[in-house]
Amino acid sequence: MSLLITFDLDNTLWDVMPVITRAEYAMESWFEERFPGFYRNFGGDYQLTVRQHILNKQPELSADLTNLRLKMYQQVLKSFGLPSEEANLVAQSALAHFCEWRQKVDLFPHVNEVLSELVQDYRLAVITNGNADVFHPYVGLGQYFEFAVRAEHLGVAKPEPQLFLHAAKQADVTPEQVIHIGDHPIDDVQGAANAGARSIWFNRHGARRWAEDWGTSSHAEVHSLLELPSAIQSLAL
Repeated sequence: MSLLITFDLDNTLWDVMPVITRAEYAMESWFEERFPGFYRNFGGDYQLTVRQHILNKQPELSADLTNLRLKMYQQVLKSFGLPSEEANLVAQSALAHFCEWRQKVDLFPHVNEVLSELVQDYRLAVITNGNADVFHPYVGLGQYFEFAVRAEHLGVAKPEPQLFLHAAKQADVTPEQVIHIGDHPIDDVQGAANAGARSIWFNRHGARRWAEDWGTSSHAEVHSLLELPSAIQSLAL
């Protein structure tokens, strides 16, 4: 049976927190170079408050993190005192700078090794709620994947089944022919189940135990990416 193996990105192929932390530091420097003193009153906590206010008014933006960040920058810059037109232009430049830093990931060990092995036998794709671009040169994994399904492009986020169904349709396979790999018990495991696909839970180092309120468990569990080829093969039989 032809299989499509789909991957989550953040916390599955790399640790996302250091990426975001570095990007936010870079943004602090970016703003301070242009508007000295900006971050004292319009930095981290203030931006988080504005972000939440925007989400309260437009909850659908939770599936479009890039647009959400753009709107946050626009609002913060207007609060800083920039006219609307200038604030919008500066926000676009700020977003571009953030997105560049967002791609500067540090891959988990064995990512290239495992993907190189898997792509020999399976079709690979990405399903992500985040705004990392697997085809960006900084990420450097585009050679392994046929395509990426991103929540911001569909307007819905995992665990909604649409992302998994979209991936299956794009690959011309049935949901039953999709095996999704991800770290998140709800977004990845339950999301795949919602679409009728199978899943492998990436529980790195076996640090967590499955909680009853997470719902139906995955079809397999791995603690290292090196275990993936065997886990996928067992499900393919």
